[in-house]
This record gives sequence, structure tokens and C-alpha cells, in this order.
Amino acid sequence: MKRYLLAIGLLLSQLGCDSNAPSTKTILNNTAEDDAMTLALSSPPESAEYLAAKRFAKLVDEKTLGEVKIRFIESNSRISDREMVAAVQKGLLDFTITPTSRLSYIAPDMQLFDLPFLFEDEAAVDRVFDSSAAKLLLSKLDIQGLVGLSLWRGGFKQLMTTSPIEAPEDFQQRRFKIMESPLLREQFKLWGGATVPIAARHTENAFQKEAIDGQEDTIANMAGINVENANVLITNHGYVSFVVAMSLKSHNALSPTNRKAVRAAAKEATAYQYELANQQNAQALETLKSKATVTSASPTLTRWLNDESAPLLERYRQRLGTAMVEQILQARENWAEPHPEKILVALDADLSGNSANSGLSIRRGIELAIDEINAQGGLLGKEVALVARDNSMIPSRGLDNLETFAELPNLIGVFSGISSPVVLAQIDYIHHKKVLMLAPWAAATPIIDNTKSPNYVFRVSVRDEYAAEFLLNGALEISDNVGLLLVNNGWGRSNYKGLTEALDKRNLSASHIEWFNWGERDFSSKVDRLIKKGADVVIYVGNPVEGEKFVSELAQRVSPPSVISHWGITGSDFAQKASVALERVDLRVLQTFSFIDNNDAEVSDLAKRYHLRYSTSEPTEIVAPSGTAHAYDLMNMLATATTRAGKVDMTRIRNEMQKIDKHSGLMKHYIEPFANGNQDALERSDYIFARYQDGALHPVGSKNAPKNTANSEKMRPMENTP
Repeated sequence: MKRYLLAIGLLLSQLGCDSNAPSTKTILNNTAEDDAMTLALSSPPESAEYLAAKRFAKLVDEKTLGEVKIRFIESNSRISDREMVAAVQKGLLDFTITPTSRLSYIAPDMQLFDLPFLFEDEAAVDRVFDSSAAKLLLSKLDIQGLVGLSLWRGGFKQLMTTSPIEAPEDFQQRRFKIMESPLLREQFKLWGGATVPIAARHTENAFQKEAIDGQEDTIANMAGINVENANVLITNHGYVSFVVAMSLKSHNALSPTNRKAVRAAAKEATAYQYELANQQNAQALETLKSKATVTSASPTLTRWLNDESAPLLERYRQRLGTAMVEQILQARENWAEPHPEKILVALDADLSGNSANSGLSIRRGIELAIDEINAQGGLLGKEVALVARDNSMIPSRGLDNLETFAELPNLIGVFSGISSPVVLAQIDYIHHKKVLMLAPWAAATPIIDNTKSPNYVFRVSVRDEYAAEFLLNGALEISDNVGLLLVNNGWGRSNYKGLTEALDKRNLSASHIEWFNWGERDFSSKVDRLIKKGADVVIYVGNPVEGEKFVSELAQRVSPPSVISHWGITGSDFAQKASVALERVDLRVLQTFSFIDNNDAEVSDLAKRYHLRYSTSEPTEIVAPSGTAHAYDLMNMLATATTRAGKVDMTRIRNEMQKIDKHSGLMKHYIEPFANGNQDALERSDYIFARYQDGALHPVGSKNAPKNTANSEKMRPMENTP
């Protein structure tokens, strides 16, 4: 017991709590057992989270047969949530229950739960809280000295103000109380309001002193305060969620049996908390109606709030990484019946793995096209929506995703991602179920030449058969001594066939051929053999993780061979990870499109819309532009075919895709792109080379293209850093 009194006293002094804070004797209940663990939370005793915490403590006692007991820090404590979290991190407290927004300063990913309009209803909340994505978020707390045991419900957030909000201009000059969170500050800034982070216990006083004239909070919390002339606007614009967190030190000090018991107790208490939270919010609404004017936001105002908030998703995607965002978005979807009132387009791509940027670029191309389509009235009188599932470049996962998509009655087509092996594994199922597949990236020749009739796959992308000729021509401009480094899968074998045939036509043979496996990390022996066999230039066909290892290994050599790369490396952060090596290695990569130095009016217009929608400002910030351009053109051609088909029927839409005679696209002006059995819309003449400069791909020959200086003279090898 004494260690807790001493620890809390020390913590308060370290964290600079005010001099009016109660003594540690007031903060801690002296009647508790000496060996009891402690739990602190700032919620009032009548709240769902406090009552559920009591249930949790009781369950822990029962499930550990009395070996672990929990006592509470009294609720009149002036210790803030941040101080409680710090105490739990240090092992001075054992448990806390705190809003996710209050963890943002140590666990930025937790801010994802604060994204406005992330959840449509409580069912969506449940799907996310029960998902592997939520488990991953909680597991990230370990490195901060915390164990995330569970996520608890707070409820949807509404707006309380001292005068009504009826239109966007009513947000101007308002000061809103918020929980401390950078994301929430940005949210209100987008709406035109100012923010003041205030602890919940000070909210009523802040209203009385006119320090604020509005707040966002749950119905239950609003019902607990008295505000003169209160107006409550039901917006459901955000959600308050809590983390049940345990000290990692305390967790590790328990026996394995008791750790398991604590987790089981948390799971059982979570179900109880959900039930309580729902009951309390329903009861609180009736209480609130008796002392405030409660109205629902109009559809017009709700749409405005949603539209104005939309940039936050993309800003935080950039800050936190696209992988976590995509996992949350996938988890919240009701896959049993997503958007039954809309026409659906699906995306099966790598959205969270090493090539997640490829999936992101495809997503954005589809979204930009859908924005235009919906602005013109949608398709067949309905709004179009995109649903997406991550395959992480795993064929079995891609098949599972396709099975899910195939059951959607309002589906008009599925877009594939970067991985040729995934699409090749799906070919039989696609044609068995007659699912229309649109391929904006995967390049293996058999994806289109799949022997199926009728063929349900249409591609606007590179074709390996053509790419082989293009890559080889680029290599031969450097030297006849060409080596090959190929990934050992269907995509690599497709390129091997094309490259060896192209070499045979020229009565040439490769200086040396090396194969590597997905996930391989050590390329030293392969590079040694390629150089020993005389390769002056290496054609690389593979993905970004292995590409970075290969290029970094090359950079160790005194005079490294040049590299002509297929475009698999461009769907990731390859350029950032290989930035030092790229200063020494002459690398050119296959591309088809660029926004850089592109003066086409339609391209410029789309770039402006891209910047507005995704919070970018320069063409160099557009992620994997070829994927975006291909997906944009394919989506617009799919829309044309759907309109001509006159109904949601993928067989009829497929037939209309073949009949498209002309299409003015972002890539080019297409003439009969899918006619006469050729369902590859791009030709050899559509390919270009690009070089990396400051992390962005610049077309070779553009005015801003980087000059090749990597092999202009003999250079000392790069320092061999880990």
C-alpha cells in the first residue's frame, strides 16, 4: 500500500499538478488490501465505464480465485487522464480506462477512432471493435508500456451550443470544448469553429463563464450538466471510445494463468459495458429533452459536415500510413449487405502490405471517376459506391475476397491490384461466377491470355509480353551484356518467357539469370554472380521490398550495373527506403503515365481535383500515378458499358465493354480498346521510362527529369550500414 501512496505522490510532483490537488490520502482509498492492484479513471461513478470497471474488478477477483484484487482511485481525484496514463506506463498504477483521443500523444494511431463520420451506426462500431484491426491497434500500445485489454463504447458525439446551429455559417466565431486531440482541432477548424480542450468536469463551469459557447460530446455526458439555453444538435458526427489499459510491467508480473484470467474478465466486462452504454445513452436522451432544445441536423447540414470533414481521412492516412486506415475501413463494412441502395464497384488489392501504395493509387483513380459519375447522376439512376478488401498479395486471400464480392447483387465489376499471382489464382473462379474483372496494374500476360471464352477480364495496364520488349530495348541502349533478376512466381515466369523470346529474336542471350523468392533479403551472392558473369545492366522484375535490398546491395559495389526495372517497385515507399542507394545506382523504371510536366487540360483538371480531395499540392505527391490513371480510365469505361447494358448484369456489361469504339481517357484517346478479342487496352507505344528524384518518378525526357550521374565515374562503395 505504501508503495502506491509514495508513487502517486511522486507522480503528482513530477507532472506538476496544481497545489490545490487533494492529498494522496484523499486520492487513494486506505481501506484497500496492501497487495491490491489499482485502477484509475476520470469517469463519474454513475457512468457506464465506471460501473463496468467495477464489474471488471469483481470478475478479476473471481477468475483469479482472489489472487488479484483491484481497488479504485477515488473519482474526486484531480489527476488528469494523461497523468493516469503516465502512471500506468511507469507501473505506478496498474489499470486505467481512458478515451482513445487522450492516448493520441503516445499512440497516434488511436486518433483513427476520432475521424468524423467514421461510423454509420453502433453495428459498424461493433464490427471495428471486434476486428483484427482493433486488436492490432491495441497491440501497438505495448511499446508504450501499456497492454490494451479492450475497447469500450462511449457513444456517438453530438453538438451542444448556447444558440442554435442551423447552417454552416453558424460555426463561425464559436468556441467548442473538445477532448485534447490534434484531429479534433482540425475537424472544427474545417467547420469554421475554434476549439478549447477542457476536462469534462470543467465543462459546465466553462459554459457559465462564457469561456465556451459549444461542445461536442455524447448524449450521456451532456445530460449530466446544466447549461442555460442549451441547444443540442443530433449529428452523430463522431464517436467516443475508451481503452481499457493495463501497465505492461504489472501484466508481466502476473502469472500466465492470471494474465489469461484478467483478459477473460476484460472481455466479459466489455459485453456488460456495451449494454450499459446503450441503455444510458437512450435514457440520457429523454433527460436531455427535458432541459434542452434537441433537434436533428438537416440532411443538407449533415452532408456539409461530412464533406468538409472528408480531408481529415486523407491527411491522417498520410500521417499514420495507409495500411491501418484501410484495415479499419474494411472492418467497418457490413459485408453481408453493403450499401444495398447503391451500385457497387469492388477493389481487391494490396491495401496494407508492402505494396499498399499501389492499392491506394488504384483506389484513388476509381474514386475520382466515381465522383464525376455521381455528380452527373450516378449509374442507372443510383449512386455508385466503392467497397474494398485487402489481399496483401496473398492468392488465397484474394480468392476469399472475390467470393465475398461475387455474392453482392448490386455489383458491376471488381478491380484487381498489383499482384499478378493473385489475379492468376482467381481466373477460374472469375469465369465460373461470371464476375467482371478490371485490371489496372497486374501485368502477367496470361491474365488476359487466359484461354477462357468468353473472357471476363479487361486490362488497362502493362502487358508483360510487350513490357519485355520495352525493358530489353532500354537495357540494350546501355549494353548488350544484360542480366536478369526475376521473382520466382507467375509474374516472374511470365516476364522470363517474354524476355528470353525477345533476346532470341535478336540472337542474344542473357549474361546471367538469377531467381529470387518473395521475402528474400540477402542479394549479395546474386549480385556477385551477375557482375562476375559480365552483366553491365540488370533487368529487375520484382516487388519493392526485395527491390530495395537488391539496389542497396548494388550500391555497395565500386561500379554497379545499371538497372532497368519493371514497375512493381513503384507501389510502395521503395524510393524513400532506397534513397541513398539510388544516388549511386542508375535505375530506370517502366511507367505509362505521369502528372509531371503534363500540360493536357484534362490531366491538369484531374490533378487539381486530386489535390483537393487527397490533401496534396504538387504532382510529385501523387502516389503511383500510373495506377491512378489506369483505374480512372477503366472506371469510366465500365460506367459507359453499364449505362449501355441498362441493368446490373455483368455478362451484359462485359459484352458492352467489348463494343466500346472510342473513349477519351486520361491515358490517351482509345480506339476500340477491347475489340477483336484483344482485351489489353494499352500498347507498347504507351510505355515510358522514369527515374526517381526526391522520391518521385519523373519521366525520362521531361524538363524536370533527373540526369543520370550514377555511373558517370568510378565511385567508392557506399558505407555498409545495417
